[in-house]
Amino acid sequence: MRFRGILLTVVVLLAALLSALNWDALTQRVPIHLLVITLHGPLGLVLLLTLVALAVLFFLAALLDRASQLRQVTQLDRQLTDVRAKLGSREREAAGRLEGRLDAAIAELETQVGAAKEMLDARIGTTSVTLESRVAERFQALEGTLHEALAAMETRDKQRIDELHQRVVRVRDELAADVAQTEDALTRLVRPAGREDEGA
Repeated sequence: MRFRGILLTVVVLLAALLSALNWDALTQRVPIHLLVITLHGPLGLVLLLTLVALAVLFFLAALLDRASQLRQVTQLDRQLTDVRAKLGSREREAAGRLEGRLDAAIAELETQVGAAKEMLDARIGTTSVTLESRVAERFQALEGTLHEALAAMETRDKQRIDELHQRVVRVRDELAADVAQTEDALTRLVRPAGREDEGA
């Protein structure tokens, strides 16, 4: 797109320069044959205006294309926001499920510890202390494993969201730069045409 825009701008500027240098020849009235009738008028000026009209149409089509691409980028931003919200709710749901499992495991372990403690207290007092410490270690290991799994899942989701956001920002910046360059080229194109009209 940039190469085509630069090439068209160069061609239009060269045409404007040649038109300025040969203005008398462009405005000279000659017979123009239109299949059915013949008119007398400045053929060069008619061709020049046709070229300018085509260039303006091309630039307008390019701007409309860029505008549609910017709308797509905006839509992608909205989708990214929705995805972030969904991921946040999923993370909260997953954290809630893990917390529920952890609470159930804690309750189960506490029940097991209580039952084992009562049974071991009835048999041997010293053995219950050893068993309680083992159960506490198992509980700590289980809790550590659950926390590590939750942290890994959050890190993975955040990395995916950041990558998607960087891609969208990169595409939006490129499209905005292209639109700015196209608007500058259109402004440079329209200014020489206005000066020519004032001279005429």
